[in-house]
Amino acid sequence: MATFLDLCKPLTPSFLKQKGMPTRIGLVVLATDMVLEAEWRDLFAGSAVEVLVARIACAAEVTPEALSTMALQIGHCASLILPDVPLDAVAYGCTSGSLVIGEDNVHQLLQQGNTQQVTSNPFSAVKAALAHVNAKNIVVLSPYVAAVNAPFYQALTAAGFNVKGWGSLDLTLDRDIGSMDPEHLPRLIEKLLDGLDCLPDVVFISCTNFKSLGKLEALEKQYGCYFMSSNQVMAWHLLHQLNITLPNAHKGRLLNDT
Repeated sequence: MATFLDLCKPLTPSFLKQKGMPTRIGLVVLATDMVLEAEWRDLFAGSAVEVLVARIACAAEVTPEALSTMALQIGHCASLILPDVPLDAVAYGCTSGSLVIGEDNVHQLLQQGNTQQVTSNPFSAVKAALAHVNAKNIVVLSPYVAAVNAPFYQALTAAGFNVKGWGSLDLTLDRDIGSMDPEHLPRLIEKLLDGLDCLPDVVFISCTNFKSLGKLEALEKQYGCYFMSSNQVMAWHLLHQLNITLPNAHKGRLLNDT
């Protein structure tokens, strides 16, 4: 009977050249998030972008106190995504968390000392997206409670945006946010925009765990203004910095503006 050494045939591998490598984006996702990873998989399907995910421990409740605890873990969590293999960009997927922790702090934690690392988070991304389309008047749909909504409102107004309306679902548990029916979203938007003297430049749907990416294009066709979501603006923000386009994404006009 032949031995293993008799059977084993040395072969020579062939490695991808740098130009053949996919664009690799690292994504830090909350352990309780049901939506972000799935929406990004759908968004980037068929593209040359590869999303690599690490989950970060977090409390089930979306409160300022619970959100702030993630600051101690973001850098370590990001370091677990392909250690020793360069990433083209890395993002932290929590809208309210990036506000509570501070977008500059999140940026530095994600970089892990690499000051050339492209990063994003939903709060930095939405401000960049609103500025990109020259938005002045905005309306926000948020699943959060007042303790989270109020600082977010103040931060948007401090950044120079006129918030003409705010819809709040007052949900505390992340599992409830992620379990919302996206087919109910058009009804929420109808109620939110009812009574406004004019349509806003942008309607922003906050929270990476709010399933809405697949509805943005239809809502834009219905109302004529931009509709943006946390997961959409964060993807756009990274692509914009990397000079990559997704012209056939059909996930809202913003992604055609990269």
